[in-house]
Amino acid sequence: MAYDGANMSVLEGEHPMSNDLGYQLIDADNHYYEAEDAFTRHGDESVKRYVRWIQEGKRRKLVFGEKISDTPGNPTFNPIAKPGAFHQRLKDLESGKGRSDDWEFAKSPYGALEPLPDAYRDRDVRLDVMDEQGVEQCFLFPTLGDCVEGLMMDDPEMGHKTFHAYNLWLQDDWGYGYKNRLWSPAYIPLLDPELAADELEYVVNQGAKIVSVRPGAAAGRSPADPAFDRFWSIANEAKTFVAYHAYGGETIYDNEFKNIFGKVPYSDKAHYITLMHALNGSRGVIDTMMSLVLGNLFGRFPNVRVGSIEMGMQWVSFVLHQLDHAGGITARQVSAWGTKIDDLPSDIFKAHCYVSPFPEEDVVGLTELIGAERVLFGSDWPHPEGNISPVDYVDCIQKLDPADIKLIMRDNALELINR
Repeated sequence: MAYDGANMSVLEGEHPMSNDLGYQLIDADNHYYEAEDAFTRHGDESVKRYVRWIQEGKRRKLVFGEKISDTPGNPTFNPIAKPGAFHQRLKDLESGKGRSDDWEFAKSPYGALEPLPDAYRDRDVRLDVMDEQGVEQCFLFPTLGDCVEGLMMDDPEMGHKTFHAYNLWLQDDWGYGYKNRLWSPAYIPLLDPELAADELEYVVNQGAKIVSVRPGAAAGRSPADPAFDRFWSIANEAKTFVAYHAYGGETIYDNEFKNIFGKVPYSDKAHYITLMHALNGSRGVIDTMMSLVLGNLFGRFPNVRVGSIEMGMQWVSFVLHQLDHAGGITARQVSAWGTKIDDLPSDIFKAHCYVSPFPEEDVVGLTELIGAERVLFGSDWPHPEGNISPVDYVDCIQKLDPADIKLIMRDNALELINR
């Protein structure tokens, strides 16, 4: 495969096909496993005091300020679960099978672990693996970085400083667009509007074409609040793809659940754990998409494109319905911060928002809701929840026309990169 360095477009024809589709894939959801100094390598002394490793029983844990990060459970990542270790289990649960086996599965959910492969931390080895998989390019998201922003909500300045150090590490180890194949989104915490805009401006000037942000309310505001206009103005001008990725760890919704039900998530009876997952599992992305559309963000910043990555698709039909029924009978949402919304809100969503569904879901049904041109293939490789091999994702969309399959498996992501 050859590349046009002037506009970073992909030129077809030189890279051998390593799958049966006749074209190379662009995977919108891959992951790396962070180095142990990801937050500290480029941190100043205050960051190195704020982020530190401790020994807790048999495991090492990261501490941010005075808070221990419990997600992921094994932040050293060695040994690690194999890619796709949970995939069949998730398919069975989606179809209603195997629910009675929950406790048996819980005894050994990860299966046989393996030593951490070089491809999970070395970008050149990763490219070799991608060649074998038939993957030309991928969006490469964090594993640990997505889980710790919630620990920093009480100190936004330190949170942004810590993630700036993280993004400098990311430049070192992966790059924001290494060989125009590995697109590693810089992580932008939204703990403070101006600091978020500062970080976005920095990474865009360093060549970042994608950034990763946590869904949900931002700094106690709607993400479409004018306080974030400088952030969105930078994304609009640079045509940066803003990817809302699944997240772990402490969230604002944990406190909300505690206030309503009087129970701390994960620490009480199984009923409340299950209820918390049911109520909060999609809250972040639902709140985000409704806020952006009804806040007329895309009317003010028409070049902005956002995506939901690794958060499934079951929330989409609900959001489309709610968007078009927001407001009273005589005053459906007509304006946001003084700007009138003329178009049908669900159509605005379909024009600006991309969704990467889980392969065990009804991905074909999603294309009927928002169009194949807004669906992104994401294998979640090499995480255990994802596909064993990225190309396996195509199994869930075999009923589609070949042209739509190509949109999902390659062309939609390519268009986002080359805007």
